[in-house]
Amino acid sequence: MKVLLRSNPSAVHSPRLRSGRSCSWAFPAFRWQKTAGTHHQSTVRGAEFEELRHLVRAAAAGHDAAAELTGDPGSGKTGLLTLLAREARQHGVLVLRGLCVEAERGAPFRPFIEALGSLGGGSGVRATAAAGLIRTLAEPPQDPDTVEPEAGSLTRQCQFFAEIRRMIADCVAASPHGLLLLLDDFHWADACSVQLLEMLMRWPVGGGLAIAVAHRPRQAPLALRVSVRRGVELGTVEQVALGPLTLCQSAELLGVEVDEPGLERLHEGSGGNPLYLTALAAVERSADHSPGLGARDTFTARLLSEYALLSRTERLTAHAAAVLGNTFDVDAVAAVAELGTDETCRVLGALRKRDLIRSATGPDGLSFRHPLLRDCLYSEADPCWRAAAHRRALDHLSSLGAPPMERAPHVVRSGAGARPSDREVLTAAARAALPAGKVSLAAHWLTFALRLHRADHSPTAGSGNDPESCALWLTVVRALAADGDTERIRALVREILAVLADRPSAQRSAAAASLALVQAALGRVEDARVLLATALSAQDPADRTEAAALHVQTQLVGVLAGHVPQRADVEALGRHTEYADAVTTGGALALRGLSAVFAGDLHAAETAIDAGAHHLDGLEPDAPAGGAFASYLMVLGCAESAMGWYGPARAHTERALAEARLRGDLHLLPVLLNLLAYIDYQAGAMAEALDIATQARTAALAAGRTDLAALADAVTTAAWAWLGRTRTDSPRTAVPPGSAGGAPRATVVALLLAEAALADGDGATALALLLPARDARRVSEPAPILAARVYELLTAATAATGGNAEQWVERAAAAAAAVNLAEPAGHALLAHGHVQLARSLPAEAARCYDEAYGMLGDTAAGLRAKELARTARRASGGVAVDSLTELTSREREVAELAAEGLKTRDIAQRLLVSPRTVDAHLTRIYSKLGINTRAALVRMMTGPR
Repeated sequence: MKVLLRSNPSAVHSPRLRSGRSCSWAFPAFRWQKTAGTHHQSTVRGAEFEELRHLVRAAAAGHDAAAELTGDPGSGKTGLLTLLAREARQHGVLVLRGLCVEAERGAPFRPFIEALGSLGGGSGVRATAAAGLIRTLAEPPQDPDTVEPEAGSLTRQCQFFAEIRRMIADCVAASPHGLLLLLDDFHWADACSVQLLEMLMRWPVGGGLAIAVAHRPRQAPLALRVSVRRGVELGTVEQVALGPLTLCQSAELLGVEVDEPGLERLHEGSGGNPLYLTALAAVERSADHSPGLGARDTFTARLLSEYALLSRTERLTAHAAAVLGNTFDVDAVAAVAELGTDETCRVLGALRKRDLIRSATGPDGLSFRHPLLRDCLYSEADPCWRAAAHRRALDHLSSLGAPPMERAPHVVRSGAGARPSDREVLTAAARAALPAGKVSLAAHWLTFALRLHRADHSPTAGSGNDPESCALWLTVVRALAADGDTERIRALVREILAVLADRPSAQRSAAAASLALVQAALGRVEDARVLLATALSAQDPADRTEAAALHVQTQLVGVLAGHVPQRADVEALGRHTEYADAVTTGGALALRGLSAVFAGDLHAAETAIDAGAHHLDGLEPDAPAGGAFASYLMVLGCAESAMGWYGPARAHTERALAEARLRGDLHLLPVLLNLLAYIDYQAGAMAEALDIATQARTAALAAGRTDLAALADAVTTAAWAWLGRTRTDSPRTAVPPGSAGGAPRATVVALLLAEAALADGDGATALALLLPARDARRVSEPAPILAARVYELLTAATAATGGNAEQWVERAAAAAAAVNLAEPAGHALLAHGHVQLARSLPAEAARCYDEAYGMLGDTAAGLRAKELARTARRASGGVAVDSLTELTSREREVAELAAEGLKTRDIAQRLLVSPRTVDAHLTRIYSKLGINTRAALVRMMTGPR
């Protein structure tokens, strides 16, 4: 027989078998599809299975063969033996299978007797031979573990094994197609079985006996390892080792693609072990995502089967190690288990021999075989004992001066054993966890620290060392908001407010205001208003400055959540702001300007916005309203954007972004980035809008603001459409819910998506976005500042679908006249041009579009007007102007550099812009010049004009 040594068998994996699987197990990032009984280890252990199939071929051909199959628990040894047995039966090979059990290690030849038991009860030559062999194996001549057997005993033993070999040969001879003997979990085999296996491997019986022995190499006795090594040296044993799965094999086992999100994390967490991989996947798809698997879980039962035969001291030691975590040392285990160091060393050595624990980093470090095993052992321990054990672990780590992050978990899990002095450990751990990116842990520890504070009735409970006396809790809340973790925010806010219940009103008000702004930025406007209302009800009447800040912030939270404030509510702030600080006064003016814009009172809006800018531009954020400074700048930028003042709007929004990042107000990023992306889009800076919208979408999804993610998608879709490109996965492909009734959908998202649809020539989608399916005569007017834009788009969509657009032209003109601003007037002219073009009067349409461009300038709407004018002139057959004169100065620069042969990256470096900006300019240049290649651009720029 040949010998094959495989140093890394898992490096080779079988082709992907992705055929029909029906039942789906859905969990985050995965969809594991599996049909019962069809998904086997062979799909991921194909190379190793091919090596084992040699045994079947040898037995069927009448040759002896043997193979050793090794691997860690859960690596797939039993599964491969099962497949091998099925393969053998298909070829007519007789299969005998014996399983070693730890509890039966004292029974001689137990796996061989079990394997032969399936033959001993029948009739015929083979059954008779098997029955005789079983009787002989059941009565060995003496204990094979005898250290120094007498000469006569040794002779009788040799004769006994020779007789056994002859009887096994008779059984093989009675099997015409060969015999396959499968021995599983042989690391628990008795000494007699190990000796018999060695004899069969060293002196094959002949006639077609194939043996596959599977065991865990770390738990195999020395005698077994030596016996196999002798077989390898003699060339009678083949070795197959099951190493860790590759990433491709892990993907195949779970039935997902290799690039599936989350797969690599699960693969690394499992260490490439199939059992741990599927268990981790099951935990991740569970509803509560709890790390403990539960005592009734089948996976837990399988792992704890190794634990069942431990002695009482061994169980205690294993539980103590589980309390300490996945990594521990002898002294810590001894302290937690309350055992002597020598006894702890002895017991840990026994657990290491059983491969429950292994060596870890450090000279004395130990760890569990896998974290899942530790979780199972931890869950199995008595809860009351665990709480006391955590207290002992905390005391031991404190005596060593361990870092707070190592001690904090034991404080939390010690339950009623936690002490008021532990608050300092928890707050220090929370503070250290934030820069490490462990926000959830920081929140968990800080929440527990606040509960300990509430439970402490000692005279020093209100000292300056209390966690609520610093800004740590607000930092944690902000970090949670950036991750959209609303549940932990709620839990932490409850504890903060409970602790502050007996504090001065100024301290409670400041806390409530800060927390309210965070809640509002997450879209939880009602929770924010409840916080502010509670703070106002407990406010000291003499503190008028703080009261004014709270009243203004009550209106601010609605804007952060995406609502336009009611003008009457904002105007009522005037009676509260007489004693307000400068930041609050500026914020109140910005809110007044925003509400006036959307109410259509543009004179009042302009006055309020200018006054608000005057107050805020010369200020630095200061107490007590400094936390709202960035938000007030955002309101100011929003109002200026609605007025069409895109330069000041961008400047104020950029400053708000800088302030938010400086203060750590990351919860404001989704709102601010979306506003900035929209401003850039409106101003015609499409490349910048695309970049910022991408950032906005990421921040919005992280914070759980799906409404703001939709706005970012709408800006992206509209910007690409403006650049002449379409996106098949665009959110505008589906009409938003609610478009079947009510007023025109004058939301910014609907306007952007409608503009994108019209740029693609899809008037029907634009109409569905803006107009309900019912009687259009009953629709209400949109916000005055947006009305002309809405009705201009309705005009274009109606004309594109062959409808009567006259009614929308009249409404656009009336809306523009009502607000008397250049941008609405430009939209009204665009609407008039759409109707003229629909009447087949392109020359008149071109004049309307030219006039609209004069009103709108180089904004997105203005450049759209310019493009429409050029198209209308071409349709009219008039004399076309020199196309190059239509390029802006920056577009002319880009065109000239491209004509010189410079690549996009070179042009970007020359002009100090991004390559994406250059691509955006080139797209507009090609559209204006009516060309689609760089070669055509070179000819146009270098040819005679």
